[in-house]
Amino acid sequence: MSALQRRQFLRLAGKGALAGLGAAVLGQQGSRAFASAVSRTHFHALVIGSGFGGSVAALRLGQAGVDTLVVERGREWPVAPAKPVFGSPNGITDTMFWFRRNARWPGMLPVPLTPSPGVLEVSEEDSLDIACGAAVGGGSVVYTGATLAPPQRYFDALYPSGLHYQEFTRTWYPKVRAMLGAGLMPQDVYDSAPFTHSRLWDRQMAKARFRTSPIDSTFDWDVVRRELAGTAPLSATVGDSDFGCGNGAKKSLTHSYLPDALATGNVQLRSLHEVRSIARRSDGRFSVAVRQLDFRGATIDTTEYTCAMLFVAAGTLNTNRLLVAARELGALPDLPATVGTGFGDNGDQLNLRSQPLKSVGASQGSPSASAAFFHHEFGLPLLAENWVLPGYSALPATVTFTMTVDTDHRGTFRYDPRRRRVVLADWTREKSAAAARATLDYSSRVVEANPGSLPITLNNPRTMTGHPVGGCALGRCTDLEGRVKGNRGLYVMDGSLLPGNVGGANPSLTIAAVAERAMSRIVAAGG
Repeated sequence: MSALQRRQFLRLAGKGALAGLGAAVLGQQGSRAFASAVSRTHFHALVIGSGFGGSVAALRLGQAGVDTLVVERGREWPVAPAKPVFGSPNGITDTMFWFRRNARWPGMLPVPLTPSPGVLEVSEEDSLDIACGAAVGGGSVVYTGATLAPPQRYFDALYPSGLHYQEFTRTWYPKVRAMLGAGLMPQDVYDSAPFTHSRLWDRQMAKARFRTSPIDSTFDWDVVRRELAGTAPLSATVGDSDFGCGNGAKKSLTHSYLPDALATGNVQLRSLHEVRSIARRSDGRFSVAVRQLDFRGATIDTTEYTCAMLFVAAGTLNTNRLLVAARELGALPDLPATVGTGFGDNGDQLNLRSQPLKSVGASQGSPSASAAFFHHEFGLPLLAENWVLPGYSALPATVTFTMTVDTDHRGTFRYDPRRRRVVLADWTREKSAAAARATLDYSSRVVEANPGSLPITLNNPRTMTGHPVGGCALGRCTDLEGRVKGNRGLYVMDGSLLPGNVGGANPSLTIAAVAERAMSRIVAAGG
């Protein structure tokens, strides 16, 4: 693809028109070529999910000339320059959540909803809420944009010995950062009124003698500047990004990997296609049962797709659901017994503190401007990021999101025959307790160093993780390239490959880097 073609494709993608790219590679809608293309049900490769792992897989397969279909359960969300696209804590809509009857998010009232194919799934597992994206672009639509690598000491301790940190820092992390367009918050944005809370957070940390550093993010600073100038709808500058930035302020995968994949001419993307089950047929092909949804969530059709190569990249929660069910129900009986084990919540914790006499500004903007890492101070290694919680933006409060390096506490996905679904079977509050203690100890130190500060208790009934990882770990369930042991042609390519903990970082960068490394070897080996 030429540079001009790529710019044209990215321009369309920037307008939320990924679906419209089909006309460029499949023929105009209504034409015989288009009808023939979209009616196909067999592809050489099929990718389930369009998040960080699935999008990488799609692009590299397409570049290698592999006939590929990407199926995504969520919808493609447009960029609307003049009106809101997504709901927010201050304007709750049905389309914020994936088939929920009530809102469930920190600081959000549990208002009733009409179940819809919304942008974010919150699954109420035992003692843990798991949040994950449900949209074209997967978690990149709803994440905070933080793009960090774990420190080497924790990477080396957690990941299989065949993965070399220096290879990742030399090749795969830079490759992903460049594709995503990650960068530090510019000084003029940091100095603006919506990021008063970020500057206060940094000052509070400095008074506690904690060193903070700016962190990479995948926000489009030109869009953020237009918000500041009043020429773009408000989203990032008022912290309304947890459910997506409808003005394009967030550089989701729909701005990078996905349009590049479609531009190869070898990749199709079908949204609102939810995979219900996977199996292997007697002829050796994989069978993928899919239900097609409309925008309201009604089932339009059910279809069986087949493929020779199946890449399961449905996100940690749903990849484990699909694979564990396939093994226990006999559809893929040779899956390793370790599939479904070693799940972790990445040590996620949310913490608030108030310094009532200090201004946090009229609104609190996202993304995170800075972070600090603590190796020894609080029992567990801990990463603290400056964060924002829109439901609390009217309070004089600063918000911290923490992730701990926890090598011990893991959970298991099991099939529950009574409920006929896969559940997180053995997670308890105690498995999150060490991370909670470390976070409280950290916050207490900051409060003590800042006179007039008070801790705020967040009224959230259970721990929530937006960073579920593990269950199909590299080296245990798969080889180091995500090939599932004992199942030729079957691959895992998402956060479930990570060892239950990223190692002191947000997962997106490492998920994509692991996928880039894996796909380079899979393509080179022909499978």
